[in-house]
Amino acid sequence: MATSPAITDDLTNRSLRPLSDAELRVGDYLLQDAWNIIASAQRTVSPRLDQVPDTDPFCALVVQIQVAMVLRVLSNPDGVLEESGDDYTRRLDAARSSGSLYLSDAELAMLSEDSGTTNGAFTIRPGGIRARHPWAEI
Repeated sequence: MATSPAITDDLTNRSLRPLSDAELRVGDYLLQDAWNIIASAQRTVSPRLDQVPDTDPFCALVVQIQVAMVLRVLSNPDGVLEESGDDYTRRLDAARSSGSLYLSDAELAMLSEDSGTTNGAFTIRPGGIRARHPWAEI
């Protein structure tokens, strides 16, 4: 997967509305930009993106994330957060309102290698509570 695995068909297949020709043209460039952002995060992504075959399920995940990044921009290209007039007010989701192309923390986490260790304060391991507290079954 040395080049961007996502294509404009991936955009049209995952969009809830028909995309215009202009959106598809821009979307094609944005897919490459999204790929560049993902590839630049390669130091935290596992496995190495340039060594993943196109048939690997990881490749499908990369396509999913690339398309999500681009559709965020295409759904709100001007980055409008709120608009109103007379008796009309519309507020957009803050995640979609930036209008910029970015890799979210959640998307990066999906691409990142799972080290098997946990650093969270609220991590519960299987059998952890019952092993320490027999009354937890009550």
